[in-house]
Amino acid sequence: MYLKKISLMLCILLISASIFTIHNASASGGFEDIASNHEAYEQINYLVNLGVIKGYTEKGKIYYKPNNNVTRGQVAKMVVVASENKPLVVKKSSFSDVTVGTELSGYVERAIQLGYFATNTKGKFLPNMPLTRDEMSYVLTKAFKLDSSAYEKVDSPFVDVDVTHPYMQYVNTIYFNGITRGSGQTYKPNGQVTRAQFALFVARAKSEKYRLELPVKDVDVPDASQIIGSVQVTTDGLNIRNTKDSSSKANIVGTVNKGDRLSVYAVEGDWLKVSSKDAYTYIYKTYAQFLDADGNTLGNVQKQVTTTQTINVYVKASSSSKIISTVNSKVKLPVYKTVNGYYLTEVDDVPGYIVANSTEDVAVEQPAAPDPAQKPDPDPITPPVTGDLLGRVTVDNLNIRKEANSTSTVLGKLSKGEYVQVNSIYDYWAQVTFEDQTGYVHKSYLKLLNQSGNPLKDRIIIIDPGHGGKDPGTSFESFSEKNITLKVGTLVKNKLEAAGAKVLMPRTGDTFPTPQDRVDFTHANYGEIFVSIHVNSAANTAAQGTETYYAKTPGDMYEEDIDLATFVNNQIVNNLNMKNRKVKEEKHIVSANTNIPAILVELGFLTNSEDRAKMTDDQYVEQFAESIYKGILQYYEKQ
Repeated sequence: MYLKKISLMLCILLISASIFTIHNASASGGFEDIASNHEAYEQINYLVNLGVIKGYTEKGKIYYKPNNNVTRGQVAKMVVVASENKPLVVKKSSFSDVTVGTELSGYVERAIQLGYFATNTKGKFLPNMPLTRDEMSYVLTKAFKLDSSAYEKVDSPFVDVDVTHPYMQYVNTIYFNGITRGSGQTYKPNGQVTRAQFALFVARAKSEKYRLELPVKDVDVPDASQIIGSVQVTTDGLNIRNTKDSSSKANIVGTVNKGDRLSVYAVEGDWLKVSSKDAYTYIYKTYAQFLDADGNTLGNVQKQVTTTQTINVYVKASSSSKIISTVNSKVKLPVYKTVNGYYLTEVDDVPGYIVANSTEDVAVEQPAAPDPAQKPDPDPITPPVTGDLLGRVTVDNLNIRKEANSTSTVLGKLSKGEYVQVNSIYDYWAQVTFEDQTGYVHKSYLKLLNQSGNPLKDRIIIIDPGHGGKDPGTSFESFSEKNITLKVGTLVKNKLEAAGAKVLMPRTGDTFPTPQDRVDFTHANYGEIFVSIHVNSAANTAAQGTETYYAKTPGDMYEEDIDLATFVNNQIVNNLNMKNRKVKEEKHIVSANTNIPAILVELGFLTNSEDRAKMTDDQYVEQFAESIYKGILQYYEKQ
């Protein structure tokens, strides 16, 4: 009897232990697709026990589906429960895509009431749309009452979340609270969040136990209130350094790629002081393009003004924003656009805003009409052109003026695609005849077409070998971009001149004209087309091929750029069997700021062995030059 009692007690204990184990497995998830060694195993179990998350039951088994994207509706419920709140019952839904009375409605309404979501979705909540990573930073900051004010003046640790990003403050908050580390130097704000990732983030926000090790804060933490602007990187694999020394590899703390954006704190000689993670760092300024306060490239100069008094240059179009610099009276400045009574200008290569009414417009001096009695220069930059020459109009509403200046009486207007007889050219003015009427038009808006002889004869073409001098461009071992572009550019020049063109180059040796110098050179020499030659690079050595860029500028003359870019790009691709990376729109200074058809061609990738072998072989270099020449010829052959 005694033995039977003992046996019975043991059975009860075993059954109880079994029940307890099963209960725990169920309460902690018991998901078929979450192994004990899964990165988020512990955090998922923690949230299951709190009732924050649950899985999917399929054929008697429970799955968590960690790789599925988490939706806005799921997130609303998870953060309301995790923040220890209850659903809100309403009589009328706040959103057309959320049905009142459903479980989803209660959690969405409560999340909105508590301010967990930024409501800018035009009357819809979009419950089935995947949550983006920038939205996530906002939701977690608000739901777990993280103090974001402490990070308003701290620059983003990520290259893809610049000072203009609307969620920068919240991304900073979850970074500096140990909730996320991003992916290297990028946060990927528009990326989506998986269910496993969101479990990790919620657990870290909810419990200090799961927080990541907090970033070490140097005494000299970048202060966003000191930012003077932002730049966009123009090349791949640009080194970020902790000192201004390009000769050392020891000071490299990371790299950024073309299109990445960085906040700038100062311009120090050839260097830009930026920030990486939570420390000040440096990049070489040649490989970055300044943006305006809205994150856009500057575009074309609209006019020039002169300051009428000493004025401040501001980061934004507001006198309450940071002062970048001060400009004395009677200083001439370019104007890129007007914003709420301020002019966007550029001082010492840094964009900023000045009060418009503290300036006066500079009168533009246009060339006077040629004096028939005056003998022409025996070798002028733009010799008068006579004979069988047509001009095809490349913009709409082109004025024909009585005299060769922009204030002269308008005799009529020309439409895009119309042809005029060109009688003579002087500087940037062409005397034309159209429907028995003779007048003057700005030749930038004419495609000049020889009707006899070589299509290239007398055309003024600017060939721009990229980089040079102190700026080698991309390099690999003993090969540098500046040498390759000069060799190819010189060959193109020779070929064009042999066909009768007048060809000019901003550099003919190892010198470094700035991008704006190249633009100014083009305008000073009355160029008719502009071709800039470059060599590409990438961190991924598999990247290869030819690509050609044009800039979309005001009006519709950019269609001429596309024609020119397409002809040159296709010639190189076909003649040298290069991978076709195609023609693309991107505003480089040299192409965006010129008022003529202008392109920038990337011959190939110096970082790719196949492309490099071609660009460093004289036989192939000749073919690159021949292809660019043929592309330009094709452009002028097209009537």
